[in-house]
Amino acid sequence: MAQTKTEIKQYENPLQLGGIRTGTLDHPQAGGRPGNLGCPVAWVDTGAGLRFTVAIGRGGDIVDAAYKDTNLAYLTPNGLRAASKEEQQGDDWLHAWAGGLVTTCGPETIGRARVEDGKEMPLHGRYSNTPAELVGMENPDQVAGRDEMSLSLVTRVCDVSVPVFEVRRTIRCKLGVPEIHIHDEVTNVGDTTVAHNWLYHVNLGYPFLDEGAKLVYRGKAAALPFTGKPMSTERINGFKLVPASNPKHAGSGEDNVFVDPPTDNHGLAHVGLVNAKRQLGLELVYAKKQLPRFDNWQSFSPSGRYVTALEPFHGSLLGKDNDPSKLAVTTLGPGEKRSYDLTIRVLDGKTQMDALMKHDGELIPVAGL
Repeated sequence: MAQTKTEIKQYENPLQLGGIRTGTLDHPQAGGRPGNLGCPVAWVDTGAGLRFTVAIGRGGDIVDAAYKDTNLAYLTPNGLRAASKEEQQGDDWLHAWAGGLVTTCGPETIGRARVEDGKEMPLHGRYSNTPAELVGMENPDQVAGRDEMSLSLVTRVCDVSVPVFEVRRTIRCKLGVPEIHIHDEVTNVGDTTVAHNWLYHVNLGYPFLDEGAKLVYRGKAAALPFTGKPMSTERINGFKLVPASNPKHAGSGEDNVFVDPPTDNHGLAHVGLVNAKRQLGLELVYAKKQLPRFDNWQSFSPSGRYVTALEPFHGSLLGKDNDPSKLAVTTLGPGEKRSYDLTIRVLDGKTQMDALMKHDGELIPVAGL
Protein backbone atom coordinates (compact mmCIF):
# COMPACT_ATOMS: atom_id res chain seq x y z
CA MET A 1 0.00 0.00 0.00
CA ALA A 2 1.35 3.43 -0.93
CA GLN A 3 2.38 5.66 1.97
CA THR A 4 0.81 9.07 2.44
CA LYS A 5 2.93 12.19 2.83
CA THR A 6 2.06 12.20 6.53
CA GLU A 7 3.33 8.62 6.96
CA ILE A 8 6.58 9.45 5.17
CA LYS A 9 7.09 12.54 7.31
CA GLN A 10 6.95 10.41 10.45
CA TYR A 11 10.01 8.52 9.21
CA GLU A 12 12.17 11.28 7.75
CA ASN A 13 15.21 9.55 9.26
CA PRO A 14 15.10 5.79 8.53
CA LEU A 15 17.26 5.11 11.59
CA GLN A 16 14.13 5.66 13.69
CA LEU A 17 13.03 2.25 12.43
CA GLY A 18 16.38 0.56 11.85
CA GLY A 19 19.46 0.68 9.68
CA ILE A 20 23.25 0.86 9.72
CA ARG A 21 25.69 3.35 11.20
CA THR A 22 29.49 3.22 11.15
CA GLY A 23 32.13 4.35 13.63
CA THR A 24 35.09 3.20 15.68
CA LEU A 25 35.22 1.32 18.98
CA ASP A 26 38.10 2.08 21.32
CA HIS A 27 40.09 -0.57 23.16
CA PRO A 28 40.34 -1.33 26.01
CA GLN A 29 38.25 1.57 27.33
CA ALA A 30 36.84 4.94 26.26
CA GLY A 31 39.61 6.97 24.68
CA GLY A 32 41.74 3.91 24.08
CA ARG A 33 45.49 4.13 24.50
CA PRO A 34 48.18 6.07 22.64
CA GLY A 35 48.90 4.33 19.36
CA ASN A 36 45.75 2.22 19.46
CA LEU A 37 43.40 3.43 16.73
CA GLY A 38 40.53 1.17 17.74
CA CYS A 39 38.46 -0.99 15.44
CA PRO A 40 36.18 0.33 12.66
CA VAL A 41 32.68 -1.09 13.07
CA ALA A 42 29.14 -0.92 11.74
CA TRP A 43 26.17 -0.98 14.11
CA VAL A 44 23.17 -2.74 12.58
CA ASP A 45 19.60 -2.46 13.88
CA THR A 46 17.13 -4.69 12.05
CA GLY A 47 14.15 -2.88 13.58
CA ALA A 48 12.91 -6.27 14.76
CA GLY A 49 14.71 -6.48 18.10
CA LEU A 50 17.93 -7.89 16.63
CA ARG A 51 20.94 -5.57 16.91
CA PHE A 52 24.56 -6.46 16.20
CA THR A 53 28.03 -5.03 15.62
CA VAL A 54 30.06 -5.79 12.50
CA ALA A 55 33.82 -5.51 13.03
CA ILE A 56 34.95 -3.96 9.74
CA GLY A 57 38.45 -3.88 11.17
CA ARG A 58 38.38 -7.66 11.58
CA GLY A 59 37.14 -9.07 8.28
CA GLY A 60 33.51 -8.03 8.77
CA ASP A 61 32.89 -10.57 11.52
CA ILE A 62 29.95 -10.06 13.90
CA VAL A 63 30.83 -9.36 17.53
CA ASP A 64 28.14 -8.07 19.94
CA ALA A 65 24.64 -9.33 19.18
CA ALA A 66 21.41 -9.08 21.16
CA TYR A 67 17.73 -9.70 20.64
CA LYS A 68 15.44 -7.38 22.61
CA ASP A 69 16.76 -7.67 26.19
CA THR A 70 18.84 -10.84 25.69
CA ASN A 71 22.50 -11.05 24.74
CA LEU A 72 23.08 -13.83 22.20
CA ALA A 73 26.85 -13.95 21.76
CA TYR A 74 29.85 -15.08 23.78
CA LEU A 75 32.42 -12.32 24.31
CA THR A 76 35.98 -13.08 25.43
CA PRO A 77 37.92 -11.05 28.03
CA ASN A 78 40.20 -9.86 25.20
CA GLY A 79 37.66 -7.30 24.01
CA LEU A 80 37.47 -5.99 20.46
CA ARG A 81 40.71 -4.49 19.19
CA ALA A 82 42.29 -3.62 15.89
CA ALA A 83 43.70 -6.40 13.73
CA SER A 84 47.45 -6.95 13.84
CA LYS A 85 49.74 -9.05 11.63
CA GLU A 86 51.92 -9.52 14.71
CA GLU A 87 49.22 -11.85 16.07
CA GLN A 88 48.86 -14.23 13.13
CA GLN A 89 51.20 -17.05 14.16
CA GLY A 90 50.77 -20.24 16.19
CA ASP A 91 48.06 -19.81 18.82
CA ASP A 92 47.97 -16.00 18.56
CA TRP A 93 44.33 -16.27 17.48
CA LEU A 94 43.43 -16.93 21.13
CA HIS A 95 45.17 -13.74 22.27
CA ALA A 96 43.31 -11.54 19.78
CA TRP A 97 39.91 -13.24 19.58
CA ALA A 98 37.01 -11.06 20.74
CA GLY A 99 34.48 -13.87 20.49
CA GLY A 100 31.20 -12.62 19.08
CA LEU A 101 28.29 -14.08 17.18
CA VAL A 102 30.27 -14.95 14.02
CA THR A 103 34.02 -15.47 13.76
CA THR A 104 35.22 -16.57 10.34
CA CYS A 105 38.10 -19.05 10.23
CA GLY A 106 40.33 -19.59 7.19
CA PRO A 107 40.84 -18.97 4.33
CA GLU A 108 43.89 -21.25 4.14
CA THR A 109 43.55 -23.23 7.36
CA ILE A 110 41.13 -23.93 10.22
CA GLY A 111 41.54 -25.86 13.45
CA ARG A 112 44.62 -26.21 15.62
CA ALA A 113 48.00 -24.71 14.76
CA ARG A 114 50.10 -27.30 12.94
CA VAL A 115 52.70 -27.89 10.27
CA GLU A 116 51.26 -29.02 6.95
CA ASP A 117 53.21 -29.57 3.73
CA GLY A 118 56.22 -28.10 5.51
CA LYS A 119 54.39 -24.87 6.28
CA GLU A 120 53.30 -23.53 9.69
CA MET A 121 49.53 -23.13 9.83
CA PRO A 122 48.23 -20.80 12.59
CA LEU A 123 45.21 -21.63 14.74
CA HIS A 124 42.01 -20.96 12.75
CA GLY A 125 43.84 -19.01 10.06
CA ARG A 126 44.35 -15.29 9.57
CA TYR A 127 41.02 -14.03 8.28
CA SER A 128 39.50 -12.78 11.53
CA ASN A 129 42.70 -10.87 12.33
CA THR A 130 42.76 -9.03 9.00
CA PRO A 131 40.99 -5.70 8.35
CA ALA A 132 38.30 -5.42 5.69
CA GLU A 133 37.60 -2.50 3.37
CA LEU A 134 34.04 -1.21 3.38
CA VAL A 135 33.14 -0.81 -0.29
CA GLY A 136 29.38 -0.34 -0.02
CA MET A 137 26.57 0.37 2.41
CA GLU A 138 22.84 0.67 1.80
CA ASN A 139 20.19 1.69 4.31
CA PRO A 140 16.43 1.25 4.14
CA ASP A 141 14.59 4.04 2.36
CA GLN A 142 10.94 4.43 3.32
CA VAL A 143 10.28 6.94 0.53
CA ALA A 144 11.66 4.59 -2.13
CA GLY A 145 9.92 1.60 -0.59
CA ARG A 146 13.22 -0.20 0.12
CA ASP A 147 13.31 -2.22 3.33
CA GLU A 148 16.68 -3.94 2.87
CA MET A 149 20.00 -2.89 4.36
CA SER A 150 23.43 -4.22 3.43
CA LEU A 151 27.19 -3.96 3.91
CA SER A 152 29.72 -4.92 1.24
CA LEU A 153 33.32 -5.58 2.28
CA VAL A 154 36.56 -6.81 0.73
CA THR A 155 39.32 -8.51 2.72
CA ARG A 156 42.68 -9.54 1.29
CA VAL A 157 44.57 -12.24 3.18
CA CYS A 158 48.02 -12.49 1.69
CA ASP A 159 51.78 -12.90 1.98
CA VAL A 160 54.35 -11.21 -0.22
CA SER A 161 54.26 -14.26 -2.50
CA VAL A 162 51.59 -16.92 -1.81
CA PRO A 163 48.87 -17.53 -0.89
CA VAL A 164 46.81 -14.51 -1.88
CA PHE A 165 43.08 -14.66 -1.11
CA GLU A 166 40.41 -12.08 -1.80
CA VAL A 167 37.19 -12.40 0.18
CA ARG A 168 34.14 -10.40 -0.86
CA ARG A 169 31.50 -10.37 1.86
CA THR A 170 27.95 -9.07 1.79
CA ILE A 171 25.84 -8.87 4.95
CA ARG A 172 22.13 -8.32 4.34
CA CYS A 173 19.17 -7.72 6.63
CA LYS A 174 15.56 -6.76 6.06
CA LEU A 175 13.81 -4.12 8.13
CA GLY A 176 11.43 -5.77 10.57
CA VAL A 177 12.95 -9.27 10.21
CA PRO A 178 15.36 -10.68 12.86
CA GLU A 179 17.68 -12.42 10.40
CA ILE A 180 21.24 -12.00 9.14
CA HIS A 181 22.34 -13.23 5.71
CA ILE A 182 26.05 -13.58 5.01
CA HIS A 183 27.34 -14.22 1.50
CA ASP A 184 31.08 -14.76 0.98
CA GLU A 185 33.06 -15.24 -2.22
CA VAL A 186 36.60 -16.53 -1.62
CA THR A 187 38.96 -16.24 -4.61
CA ASN A 188 42.53 -17.40 -5.02
CA VAL A 189 43.99 -14.38 -6.81
CA GLY A 190 47.49 -15.87 -6.75
CA ASP A 191 49.13 -17.95 -9.46
CA THR A 192 49.52 -21.30 -7.63
CA THR A 193 47.12 -23.86 -6.18
CA VAL A 194 46.72 -23.37 -2.43
CA ALA A 195 44.99 -25.08 0.48
CA HIS A 196 41.57 -23.66 1.32
CA ASN A 197 39.40 -24.24 4.40
CA TRP A 198 36.45 -22.15 5.61
CA LEU A 199 34.50 -22.23 8.88
CA TYR A 200 31.84 -20.09 10.55
CA HIS A 201 32.43 -20.09 14.32
CA VAL A 202 28.95 -19.05 15.59
CA ASN A 203 29.48 -18.42 19.31
CA LEU A 204 26.50 -18.41 21.66
CA GLY A 205 26.76 -16.99 25.18
CA TYR A 206 24.88 -16.23 28.37
CA PRO A 207 22.07 -15.47 29.03
CA PHE A 208 20.70 -16.95 25.79
CA LEU A 209 23.00 -19.91 26.38
CA ASP A 210 22.00 -21.17 29.81
CA GLU A 211 21.45 -24.34 31.80
CA GLY A 212 18.70 -26.44 30.27
CA ALA A 213 18.94 -24.95 26.79
CA LYS A 214 18.94 -27.55 24.03
CA LEU A 215 21.18 -27.87 21.01
CA VAL A 216 19.23 -28.77 17.88
CA TYR A 217 20.75 -31.15 15.35
CA ARG A 218 20.60 -34.82 14.43
CA GLY A 219 22.42 -37.44 12.38
CA LYS A 220 25.60 -39.47 12.61
CA ALA A 221 27.95 -38.10 15.26
CA ALA A 222 31.40 -38.63 16.78
CA ALA A 223 33.19 -36.74 19.53
CA LEU A 224 36.88 -35.80 19.46
CA PRO A 225 39.31 -37.38 19.87
CA PHE A 226 38.35 -40.12 17.43
CA THR A 227 39.18 -43.40 19.15
CA GLY A 228 38.14 -45.83 16.44
CA LYS A 229 35.17 -46.87 18.56
CA PRO A 230 31.73 -45.20 18.66
CA MET A 231 30.50 -43.63 21.90
CA SER A 232 27.38 -44.96 23.53
CA THR A 233 24.10 -43.50 22.28
CA GLU A 234 23.39 -42.07 25.73
CA ARG A 235 26.75 -40.33 26.03
CA ILE A 236 26.81 -38.79 22.55
CA ASN A 237 23.26 -37.46 22.97
CA GLY A 238 24.20 -36.01 26.36
CA PHE A 239 26.15 -33.29 24.56
CA LYS A 240 22.88 -31.79 23.32
CA LEU A 241 21.65 -30.56 26.72
CA VAL A 242 23.46 -27.47 28.06
CA PRO A 243 24.72 -27.97 31.66
CA ALA A 244 25.17 -25.39 34.43
CA SER A 245 28.93 -25.99 34.02
CA ASN A 246 31.33 -28.85 33.37
CA PRO A 247 34.30 -29.33 35.74
CA LYS A 248 36.16 -31.10 32.92
CA HIS A 249 36.12 -27.79 31.03
CA ALA A 250 38.19 -25.94 33.64
CA GLY A 251 41.36 -24.35 32.25
CA SER A 252 41.45 -25.12 28.54
CA GLY A 253 38.92 -27.96 28.75
CA GLU A 254 36.51 -28.42 25.88
CA ASP A 255 34.49 -30.92 23.86
CA ASN A 256 33.93 -31.15 20.12
CA VAL A 257 31.14 -33.16 18.51
CA PHE A 258 31.22 -33.76 14.76
CA VAL A 259 27.73 -34.22 13.28
CA ASP A 260 26.47 -35.06 9.80
CA PRO A 261 23.05 -33.32 9.78
CA PRO A 262 20.51 -34.17 7.06
CA THR A 263 19.18 -31.57 4.63
CA ASP A 264 15.73 -30.43 3.60
CA ASN A 265 14.34 -30.71 0.06
CA HIS A 266 16.43 -27.70 -0.97
CA GLY A 267 19.75 -29.12 0.21
CA LEU A 268 19.80 -26.88 3.29
CA ALA A 269 20.91 -27.97 6.75
CA HIS A 270 19.17 -26.55 9.83
CA VAL A 271 20.89 -26.50 13.24
CA GLY A 272 20.51 -24.27 16.29
CA LEU A 273 19.73 -23.82 19.96
CA VAL A 274 16.49 -23.25 21.85
CA ASN A 275 16.07 -21.78 25.32
CA ALA A 276 12.60 -22.77 26.54
CA LYS A 277 12.84 -20.62 29.67
CA ARG A 278 13.24 -17.50 27.53
CA GLN A 279 11.05 -18.79 24.68
CA LEU A 280 13.91 -17.90 22.36
CA GLY A 281 15.84 -19.79 19.73
CA LEU A 282 18.51 -19.29 17.10
CA GLU A 283 18.73 -21.19 13.82
CA LEU A 284 21.54 -21.54 11.30
CA VAL A 285 20.58 -22.38 7.73
CA TYR A 286 23.24 -23.22 5.15
CA ALA A 287 23.78 -25.20 1.97
CA LYS A 288 25.48 -28.49 2.81
CA LYS A 289 26.99 -28.56 -0.67
CA GLN A 290 28.96 -25.43 0.28
CA LEU A 291 29.66 -26.39 3.90
CA PRO A 292 29.52 -30.20 4.03
CA ARG A 293 30.81 -30.65 7.60
CA PHE A 294 29.60 -29.48 11.02
CA ASP A 295 31.16 -29.29 14.47
CA ASN A 296 29.73 -28.27 17.83
CA TRP A 297 32.38 -26.86 20.19
CA GLN A 298 31.52 -26.69 23.89
CA SER A 299 33.37 -25.09 26.80
CA PHE A 300 31.29 -24.70 29.96
CA SER A 301 33.99 -23.70 32.42
CA PRO A 302 33.03 -23.27 36.12
CA SER A 303 35.06 -20.03 36.10
CA GLY A 304 32.89 -18.15 33.60
CA ARG A 305 33.98 -19.19 30.09
CA TYR A 306 30.52 -20.37 29.13
CA VAL A 307 30.19 -20.89 25.39
CA THR A 308 29.12 -23.23 22.66
CA ALA A 309 29.81 -22.70 18.97
CA LEU A 310 27.87 -24.01 16.00
CA GLU A 311 30.44 -24.49 13.24
CA PRO A 312 29.50 -25.41 9.67
CA PHE A 313 32.69 -25.76 7.63
CA HIS A 314 34.46 -26.75 4.45
CA GLY A 315 37.77 -28.61 4.75
CA SER A 316 39.33 -30.06 7.88
CA LEU A 317 39.66 -28.98 11.51
CA LEU A 318 42.18 -31.76 12.14
CA GLY A 319 44.50 -31.28 9.17
CA LYS A 320 44.75 -33.65 6.24
CA ASP A 321 47.42 -35.79 7.96
CA ASN A 322 45.06 -36.58 10.86
CA ASP A 323 41.69 -36.58 9.14
CA PRO A 324 40.52 -39.77 7.40
CA SER A 325 37.59 -38.01 5.71
CA LYS A 326 37.61 -37.67 1.94
CA LEU A 327 36.52 -34.05 2.57
CA ALA A 328 39.77 -33.20 4.39
CA VAL A 329 41.90 -32.16 1.41
CA THR A 330 40.55 -29.00 -0.20
CA THR A 331 42.30 -26.54 -2.51
CA LEU A 332 41.72 -23.51 -4.74
CA GLY A 333 43.49 -23.22 -8.08
CA PRO A 334 44.65 -19.89 -9.55
CA GLY A 335 41.59 -17.71 -10.17
CA GLU A 336 39.26 -20.32 -8.63
CA LYS A 337 36.41 -19.11 -6.43
CA ARG A 338 34.12 -20.69 -3.83
CA SER A 339 30.92 -19.13 -2.51
CA TYR A 340 29.38 -19.58 0.92
CA ASP A 341 26.01 -18.55 2.34
CA LEU A 342 24.89 -18.54 5.96
CA THR A 343 21.56 -17.39 7.40
CA ILE A 344 21.21 -16.69 11.13
CA ARG A 345 17.60 -16.49 12.26
CA VAL A 346 16.32 -15.49 15.72
CA LEU A 347 13.22 -17.42 16.77
CA ASP A 348 10.77 -15.73 19.13
CA GLY A 349 8.11 -17.88 20.79
CA LYS A 350 6.92 -21.46 20.74
CA THR A 351 5.62 -21.56 17.16
CA GLN A 352 8.95 -20.54 15.65
CA MET A 353 10.92 -22.73 18.05
CA ASP A 354 8.74 -25.73 17.18
CA ALA A 355 9.53 -25.22 13.49
CA LEU A 356 13.25 -25.54 14.26
CA MET A 357 12.64 -28.58 16.48
CA LYS A 358 11.35 -30.46 13.44
CA HIS A 359 15.02 -30.69 12.45
CA ASP A 360 16.01 -32.17 15.80
CA GLY A 361 16.48 -35.83 16.60
CA GLU A 362 18.74 -38.51 18.00
CA LEU A 363 22.46 -38.63 17.33
CA ILE A 364 23.70 -41.92 15.91
CA PRO A 365 27.19 -42.68 17.24
CA VAL A 366 29.89 -43.58 14.73
CA ALA A 367 33.67 -44.04 15.07
CA GLY A 368 34.53 -40.88 13.10
CA LEU A 369 33.29 -38.39 10.51
